[in-house]
Amino acid sequence: MINLIAKALGWIARRLGLLLLIVGVLVAVALLKDARDSLERDRQVIADQETLRENLQAELKTLKAISDAAELHWTWAQVRFEEAKTSAASSRAAANALKAEVATLERASRWWDKYLDSAKWAELELRKRSYAEAARAATLAERATARAARVMRDSPIPGVIANRNRKAQQIKELEDRIQGKREQLAQKPVERVLAKARTILPAAILILLGILIAPIVIKAFLFFVLAPAASRLSPIRILPNPHAPPLPEPRLSAVSVPIDVGADEELLVQANFLQSSSRPARKHTVWLLNWQIPFASVASGMFALTSIRPEAATPTRVVVSAQDDAFGEVGIIEIPEGAAMVIHPRALAGIVKPAGSSVSITRHWRLLSLHAWLTLQFRYLVFHGPCKVILKGCRGVRTEEPQTDQARLINQAATIGFSANLDYRTTRCETFVSYLRGQEDLFNDLFGGGPGRFVYEEVPAGDRRTGIAGRGVEGFLDAVLKAFGI
Repeated sequence: MINLIAKALGWIARRLGLLLLIVGVLVAVALLKDARDSLERDRQVIADQETLRENLQAELKTLKAISDAAELHWTWAQVRFEEAKTSAASSRAAANALKAEVATLERASRWWDKYLDSAKWAELELRKRSYAEAARAATLAERATARAARVMRDSPIPGVIANRNRKAQQIKELEDRIQGKREQLAQKPVERVLAKARTILPAAILILLGILIAPIVIKAFLFFVLAPAASRLSPIRILPNPHAPPLPEPRLSAVSVPIDVGADEELLVQANFLQSSSRPARKHTVWLLNWQIPFASVASGMFALTSIRPEAATPTRVVVSAQDDAFGEVGIIEIPEGAAMVIHPRALAGIVKPAGSSVSITRHWRLLSLHAWLTLQFRYLVFHGPCKVILKGCRGVRTEEPQTDQARLINQAATIGFSANLDYRTTRCETFVSYLRGQEDLFNDLFGGGPGRFVYEEVPAGDRRTGIAGRGVEGFLDAVLKAFGI
């Protein structure tokens, strides 16, 4: 009953959570729609105001063309009026001055002066005629000034100019309103996000194109320029030894492999590969495969190993299996005394060595080799016999022996190890498209000479394949481990 109630409550809780998610999505969509509608309304208001501004600017342009010509005439009329006004004032002043002189002469003259003092009388008559002419000139100037004043008073030009100024003021006020509306619109969060998106969109497109194209360009350079140079290099041989004993033919790999550990032998195996073992056996923890290569031991998983030795002279049987890998198999390669084999520690699941002695592992650097720089593998770890190495591989572990006149080619990602006296070189993979798509590594391993064997896993593990864009930090770490021969 309790389980039924718990299941019912769980079902209701999941449905409520789904309901809340749906409500949240609908609310978010509604809010975004309202924000978009508000932005559209604001943009429409701005568009209407901009249309009105354009119409006013067209009217202002017409008024300005008319008013510019009218203003020229108005200015000319003002000049004429001022000139007429000044002329009338000066003429009237001159007439008044002559009038005053005539009045002065009349007061000083008598009627008999016409007969007794003809010169005085002649001067008076001259002054009167001058005054009459000045009075007529002043009257004409005043009439001209009055006509100019009437023309200016009745002219429509001031109205045209005032209308032009009003239109200009309206346009300025409208532009201020448009600017204010735009500033309000720019302050809205949705508009800020859209504006920022529009700003960074070109850069984002360029970055995206770079991300898409750069790996292709780099891989094309590696395939067509770097890889052919590496393929033309002479092969390297880690430990040349034509008298090295041959490696025995190993048995086929399997999901689980039994191992009989002799009385004078010790098995070091990773705990997750230990499937079963006999009860009468001595077991303890060995922290590192070899204390001289602690980094390689830890990076390859060969640390905190389980050591198993028989209790007596009777061998003890241990079954080793790749329990954490559904596609993993294990195989055993025996390295006799005097023989040596380059092994990638990442493929080690365990090792059977003589009891009481450490695993003999030597490090061989190739820092001055162009082959090492092109393939980015500078160190090789060589395991010396006598010992038996337990190797793990996806879908199985396989060994081959190259013929003297026929080298053997293998996908570099699948290589687990090879005899130290084999000729080893790299060659470019066959097709660029398969390399570009991450189906093949750039280099294949090529083994020749001998005697000796090379070991590889049937299917390269998927996590060691490199896609078209690489694998980021993981790929970088793989490259570092490869450089150190791990």
